[in-house]
Amino acid sequence: MGMYDTIIVPCPNCGEEQGFQSKSGQCILRNYILEDCPDDALEDVNRHSPYECDCGIKFEVDIPTRTAVEVK
Repeated sequence: MGMYDTIIVPCPNCGEEQGFQSKSGQCILRNYILEDCPDDALEDVNRHSPYECDCGIKFEVDIPTRTAVEVK
């Protein structure tokens, strides 16, 4: 079984939280909120992006601004 960390990212449209898995950083099965996530864990945060929310939009993390952004 692989190790990873989870970054909790709110949908930019409805705010529903989605867990983005990252295999960079410590990978000790920790959960982080996007604003407080270590920089090294964010390096790989979009590895399965874009995520599709139940509200119908697709989104990913803009790493420099630490925000969720819709993908058109």
